[in-house]
Amino acid sequence: MEITNVSEYEAIAKQKLPKMVYDYYASGAEDQWTLQENRNAFSRILFRPRILIDVSKIDMATTVLGFKISMPIMIAPTAMQKMAHPEGEYATARAASAAGTIMTLSSWATSSVEEVASTGPGIRFFQLYVYKDRNVVAQLVRRAERAGFKAIALTVDTPRLGRREADIKNRFTLPPFLTLKNFEGLDLGKMDQAADSGLASYVAGQIDRSLSWKDVKWLQTITRLPILVKGVLTAEDTRLAIQAGAAGIIVSNHGARQLDYVPATIMALEEVVKAAQGRVPVFLDGGVRRGTDVFKALALGASGIFIGRPVVFSLAAEGEAGIRKVLQMLRDEFELTMALSGCRSLKEITRDHIMTEWDLPRSHPVPRFSFVLNSQLKSSLRERETIALQLISEAKTIPFQMPEQKEAKFGRRGRAAVVVLGDIGRSPRMQYHALSLARQASLEVDIVAYGGSDPHSAVLEHQCIHIYKMTQWPTIPRSLPKILYPLMLLLKPFVQFLMLLWFLCVKIPAPDVFIVQNPPSVPTLIAVKWASWLRRSTFIVDWHNFGYTLLGLSLGRRSRFVALYHWFEKHYGKMANGSLCVTRAMQHELAQNWGIKATVLYDQPPEFFRPASLTEKHKLFCRIDKNLNQPYGIQDCISNGMMGMESHDLNETLFTTQTGTDIFLKQNRPALVVSSTSWTPDEDFGILLEAAVMYDRRIAAILKEDDSTGEEVLWKEMYDGNEFLYPRLLFIITGKGPEKEKYEEKIRKLHLKRVAFRTMWLSAEDYPLLLGSADLGVCLHTSSSGLDLPMKVVDMFGCGLPVCAVSYSCIKELVKVEKNGLLFSSSLELADELLMLFKGFPDECDALKSLRNGALEIGSSARWATEWEENAKPLIFEVIHRNFS
Repeated sequence: MEITNVSEYEAIAKQKLPKMVYDYYASGAEDQWTLQENRNAFSRILFRPRILIDVSKIDMATTVLGFKISMPIMIAPTAMQKMAHPEGEYATARAASAAGTIMTLSSWATSSVEEVASTGPGIRFFQLYVYKDRNVVAQLVRRAERAGFKAIALTVDTPRLGRREADIKNRFTLPPFLTLKNFEGLDLGKMDQAADSGLASYVAGQIDRSLSWKDVKWLQTITRLPILVKGVLTAEDTRLAIQAGAAGIIVSNHGARQLDYVPATIMALEEVVKAAQGRVPVFLDGGVRRGTDVFKALALGASGIFIGRPVVFSLAAEGEAGIRKVLQMLRDEFELTMALSGCRSLKEITRDHIMTEWDLPRSHPVPRFSFVLNSQLKSSLRERETIALQLISEAKTIPFQMPEQKEAKFGRRGRAAVVVLGDIGRSPRMQYHALSLARQASLEVDIVAYGGSDPHSAVLEHQCIHIYKMTQWPTIPRSLPKILYPLMLLLKPFVQFLMLLWFLCVKIPAPDVFIVQNPPSVPTLIAVKWASWLRRSTFIVDWHNFGYTLLGLSLGRRSRFVALYHWFEKHYGKMANGSLCVTRAMQHELAQNWGIKATVLYDQPPEFFRPASLTEKHKLFCRIDKNLNQPYGIQDCISNGMMGMESHDLNETLFTTQTGTDIFLKQNRPALVVSSTSWTPDEDFGILLEAAVMYDRRIAAILKEDDSTGEEVLWKEMYDGNEFLYPRLLFIITGKGPEKEKYEEKIRKLHLKRVAFRTMWLSAEDYPLLLGSADLGVCLHTSSSGLDLPMKVVDMFGCGLPVCAVSYSCIKELVKVEKNGLLFSSSLELADELLMLFKGFPDECDALKSLRNGALEIGSSARWATEWEENAKPLIFEVIHRNFS
């Protein structure tokens, strides 16, 4: 008989396996209501397929924790697989590798981590139970790490074993010819025969019932592997898991084998996804038997799914070949579902493609199942089952109706357009807006912007974010006669206006709200206003600065063009349905002189700006070591783009050394200073250059070592009998802009001995790592209006990086002097600060350490998602609501 679907393997396994083994794999806890509900819940989710879409090519590939796999279908941890087949976990590992997906090995496997690793290459995770003896846990984690496992899946729903009545009746125990191989050398590999269940007795004796969130943090101190928390079903625990440092969450009820009458995992999924707010990936296991189930899970926000029972049943039936067939059948079904739903990639699978019973309009409250278990209901088990079935039937017979259009527009399937007349890769705040609109507001998001630089991978990979790239206006050649400049000043915004209208009115679907970055104001505000009128949408201006003040830097404040620009900016800004701004000073200016009421939305770092671990630092330095480790002195400035950023495995870089698995920062490393600049007149790079020259010359004068050029030289100062080190300074300057080449040429002529510069353009993923690896940040932003704050400083604080910043009117809203940074008004002041902060580097620089602690404190206390939720989200939904009410 030909097997045509995954579920058919269970009947074959039941015939082949001893009753005790089959019941162990197949059964659930107590009444097994959740076991059935794990499957039944999928049947209550319906499709909303889209048609007439070219699905001739379908891409199912995805990444999980940075590892690329062929499809979002992975193998869950399933214990004691050699009870099903002699090859057990060996066969599963080979099948997963052949399918290009991830296998998760159970702690209670009948093959050890080393044995599974020996089957060949593959991406493997390790599932972990926390034993009372923490040395056992630490040894097991280190072994998994050495064996090449890529992540830890920490099971958190088993302080005690659930009541599995089939195991009690069968007096389940591990067959005598098998052992739990990971514990074989620790005298923990066997299970004693018990009066009820040998596994229950084993768990009671070994597993730590006191496991808590502090243990998740402890686990992070003994491993560099990312930790997935497995067994989360609620929003509350989702938030706690993220706070504890989880790299991901697995929505799981342990195959319905622990607590009965908990929700099916597919029903709990959306609550968890919403609570995660996109900060970590969310996965699901439990009840998946069809490719349609995979699609439904991804539509509800899962990044991927894990399968367990289908693996052991197919293993029992046909060994490795059975598992391969299961994975291929699910892949084929999933691909077919994508095609019939009109989706060409995982990114195109959205919440709009499905409808659950909770989406349907109801004339009476949704039936609740919980009262079946109410202690006041004195009925038999059979009666309770009958009542529950009647309620499920009632829920299924509610008339199927589409929501009214108004509800659809203002519900979870609303739409927002983020408009940037600039390079989206260089517009971090608007990227964060897009992520929050998709994650926290559950909206479809269209970004209309120039290409050029890639945005962060979180934006590129989010299935609800769609990017529309416009053609950028060409750079005006310097050879152009000055008499033609006024013509170009008029022609450029006119062409941009037409292009914006085309994209906003034709290329993208009609949004509920446009969110537009200002500046530039002309022609952006005009085009967005016209588009919002034509498409019956609303629009919100996000005031980063004033465009007329930026134009005044090049044309002069008295220019007629600047006055005209000012009028357009004010006139169309007042037409917006809502406004956001970046400082209280700007809020006051808009209210007093422009008549615009704005909500302050401070820039805050998103979750990927954080201090880098030693491993992350070493890997980054390995990638850019060739570009950094150049001779100091004559070659003061090396300019590098992304072309030179190859990945290398090195034992030693300019900053780090690796010995075995241990990584150390070098004591004689240079101090790493990062400055991100736009290379424009409002960020005077000359201040930093002059400060670097002063630092170089002052150290030479103090130490009387004018001609010292050796790379390993450490300069010393005798002060009160103590020895202090003055390090070399390596400045990495990131950014693009018109004055870059001019300043690079100046740097090359300096011939500094103790200071070097490297200019780079890093990827959106490497830039946060650089900030998280540096010792100090320098900000040269001065603000043309004096009313905005530099996003780059916010990002630096997110990474725990203290900052020296140019002082201007409202910078103190961000930089707290002598707490998280210092301010300077001249190159002399900056040079003094560099000398003071790096005196005694790396171990005795107390002032620098104090500022770093302050930066860490402010960086961890405020994040973009929280700020956006409290300030931007209410305004956005209020604006949308007013438009449809």
